[in-house]
Amino acid sequence: MTPTTLRRGVLPLLCAALLTALPAAANPALERARFTDLAGKNAALTQYKGKVTVVNFWATWCSPCREEMPMLNAVRTRLAPRGVEVVGVALDDKVSVGNYLRTTRVSYPIVLGDGNTLDLMRAIGNPAGGLPYTVVLDRSGKQVATLIGKLSEQTLLQAVEPHL
Repeated sequence: MTPTTLRRGVLPLLCAALLTALPAAANPALERARFTDLAGKNAALTQYKGKVTVVNFWATWCSPCREEMPMLNAVRTRLAPRGVEVVGVALDDKVSVGNYLRTTRVSYPIVLGDGNTLDLMRAIGNPAGGLPYTVVLDRSGKQVATLIGKLSEQTLLQAVEPHL
């Protein structure tokens, strides 16, 4: 098997199999998680119940995180009428995130993680704490997909569309 065959044939099939193999169970760690927005107001992922929610953990210093933001923006814009929301959870401090977002506009909400965010990421399927890290929640708030690394639009849509 050549590297091209692996990349184009086998790897997408493996990714699809992993996406469908995840159990759809409510994750107490996600339900308990509390964040703040850039204005300092409290935010929780539970406020998005009723929507398919894409939770993207990122940082301003993470190149792949920054590179996938335009795609996340486009997917959110296109699928919002069908009940999809994207939420970015930044691992940086408020000043760094605010400065970054002045030059990079996003249409989706950005919240700030805290000192426990890496522990949260580990509790929901990312033991290494790698970034970017994306979790898809169905309309009831159950975790239905876990994706580590920079996403393609196709991979994200494969995770989201079955839950629309």
